[in-house]
Amino acid sequence: MPYFVRYSATLIWLLSVVAAFADGPATARDSYDTLLHSQSIADQREALQAALADPEKYLPRIQQSLRDYPQLLRTDPTAASRAVYVSAVVRDSSFPPILVRSLGVPNVIEECEYACPVVFALTIQTYFAGWKLPTNLDSQLTTVHDLEAGIERMSRLNLKTGSLGYEVQGPAVEKDRAEIEGKTEGDLIRLAGPTTPSLETRLLAAFQLENSVSASKNRINLYLLALNEFKDASGEYRTAVYESIYRAELAKAQGK
Repeated sequence: MPYFVRYSATLIWLLSVVAAFADGPATARDSYDTLLHSQSIADQREALQAALADPEKYLPRIQQSLRDYPQLLRTDPTAASRAVYVSAVVRDSSFPPILVRSLGVPNVIEECEYACPVVFALTIQTYFAGWKLPTNLDSQLTTVHDLEAGIERMSRLNLKTGSLGYEVQGPAVEKDRAEIEGKTEGDLIRLAGPTTPSLETRLLAAFQLENSVSASKNRINLYLLALNEFKDASGEYRTAVYESIYRAELAKAQGK
């Protein structure tokens, strides 16, 4: 075989090997970046399913994001929160010790003035993944106090359903009530999501979800609401979405 033919064949083979190696890591990298930065719920769902199907591939990147969480809160707060929410879905015993270390960081404490991702994720890990809260945590920290209170409250969680009117009342509610009442859980999730222009409607739909979720069928979709959250003055949207997820997780634990 002429030299140049052998050389060309070898070069083609080498290029194919390099491409094969490049494709693997790039796919994982792109999927994780989608979870942290994409605005497409469909793409986020696909990426989250990929992470759940092969969690080992994603563990190092999730761990690094959790280590970077305090800094990310300042440079990329959306990615910071999303990384914590992804850790709550994927779950690994390595995640809680990393998150616990951030509980005393000043900007994390500031972020946790109301409902916050770290307390939420650690509550999920404690109640639904068997993680044990360390006994040496400083209960004087508001983050630790909120975590302890949240875990204790979870022990009383039930799937009793209620009406939006029992929780929220007033003229502003009446305006949007007709759009909320009578809707299915799937409809409410859509209304609570980022495709709904009105933040008031999103909030009311989230309020209804926290009173009505009693099965686990939409558990992943509820986590996607967290990934696409909006911040209000007192964290009411986050609180409602977290409560909805807790209820879906409890339903899953009960086989519902």
